[in-house]
Amino acid sequence: MKILGQKLNRRFFLSLFSLSALTTFLPGKVFGISDYRNDKNIPKQYVQNRDRPGFFIRSANPFMGVDVEEWSLSVRGMVKNPITFEYEDLFGLKKTSQVSRLKCVECWSATAKWEGFRFQEVMDLVHPDPNAKYVYFQSADSYYESFTLEELIRPRVLMVFLMNGKPLSKDHGFPLRLIAPFKYGYKN
Repeated sequence: MKILGQKLNRRFFLSLFSLSALTTFLPGKVFGISDYRNDKNIPKQYVQNRDRPGFFIRSANPFMGVDVEEWSLSVRGMVKNPITFEYEDLFGLKKTSQVSRLKCVECWSATAKWEGFRFQEVMDLVHPDPNAKYVYFQSADSYYESFTLEELIRPRVLMVFLMNGKPLSKDHGFPLRLIAPFKYGYKN
């Protein structure tokens, strides 16, 4: 077989392949046209675990924390009885605890004892509309997730305020965090 007057052999093919690889990737590196993410180190404040062994923190934006005097949990929308809980109100709900493993999409996992209340406790107070299908959560740092109502009323889904017997730290969701052990960590 001939290409451009050259006989196609192994040496010609390897030369052509090497040349095309160099012309594709090298200019961006040499001339600074492209900046590869893997060439950068992630700043330590985004990944270090400050207070719970085995649990790592990955965050796009460092979180400054919440003032519990100004924080509240509001449940509204397709519910018969909209309600707003202050932080102290949460301790009046029927408490439960469980040991659950938090799984990360980055292939690590860690186990903790979580204490709080079942999501069903809140549903029993607000009486969702029979047509309601989803629950939208928005955190104090504007991160948001949604779950089906069916997922949230499972008995292992907790709204927690204690982790291994201690109040949640700001890095782990203080003042309140959803734990759904059947979902990856970023959904928790």
